[in-house]
Amino acid sequence: MSYRKVQKTSKGTYLISLPKEWATEYSLDKQEALLITQGSDGSLVIRPPQARNKEIKVTLHMAPYISRHITWSYLMGADLVEIIGDTPITKEEKSEIKEAISRLAGFEIIDEKEDKITIGTLMEAGPGFIDKYLRKELFVTTGMEREAVEAFLKGDAESAQDVKERDDEVDRLYFLLVRLTRGAIGNTYISEKLEISPLSALDIREASEVLENLADYAVKVASLVASQRALAPKDEVSVRSFLSEIMDIQGRAIEALLSNAFQDVPSLLERRSKLVDLLRFETTGKGCDLMKVLNFQAAMEQVLERTYDLVDLIVPKTIDATTTNT
Repeated sequence: MSYRKVQKTSKGTYLISLPKEWATEYSLDKQEALLITQGSDGSLVIRPPQARNKEIKVTLHMAPYISRHITWSYLMGADLVEIIGDTPITKEEKSEIKEAISRLAGFEIIDEKEDKITIGTLMEAGPGFIDKYLRKELFVTTGMEREAVEAFLKGDAESAQDVKERDDEVDRLYFLLVRLTRGAIGNTYISEKLEISPLSALDIREASEVLENLADYAVKVASLVASQRALAPKDEVSVRSFLSEIMDIQGRAIEALLSNAFQDVPSLLERRSKLVDLLRFETTGKGCDLMKVLNFQAAMEQVLERTYDLVDLIVPKTIDATTTNT
């Protein structure tokens, strides 16, 4: 960071010099045209000409826990990842690499040699992309919640296993949204391309994490499935009512977040007390696993809390100021 004095010409034009190192890095010519935009806080941003399409490349050396390095590179927005081995990459190492990228939407192996594997992204993000995948994450998560609760109520072990297997899909969507929102927060070119402000990107990243947490609670509920019914019929009705209400609130909260519909918040908050009452149920008391029932109840209470974390993210449209003026 450096401070530079403003100069004024006789004709009233204000001038400020550019750092030499910065100009050299981007090979600026004397007559180069630079785009200058004004942020909502009054700051001015000068864009280097090559930055818009600059590819982010990461080189990794084959090492233990390579999957973590691949995931980190993906979340940091890498477009190309080269994995180089000092010796030929083994079959086991290749399997670890392939398993890692299977969890990262848009990442594919584009070249494979004896001692080098190149991973690239074939995904081209644009306007509406983040909204689309947040809604998709919501769809998968609420589906898991529905199946997990029904499996618990019916003692359906097969459906419970299906819930656990779908968790990987939510993780893929979550990692994708983290990658995109991190890019939008740290790079104004990306935020312009996605047509989303850094502030909105931050809220959507948090919403995506909440949905990922809700999917984890669905998996937890699925793990509690026992062979016999644990609740009395009237309490099963209460649980199903709770589920219907909570899924509706989750959907409305996501839509309100994406559209800045702050006027929907009061009605969503008013429904909370009803949901709390629906979770006050008792076990049949005969042949049930009391500990599993209590754990189920605790999981549902956490689902309630995390759902209202989504509601807390909804802000008035006027607060979400745009980052640039054209």
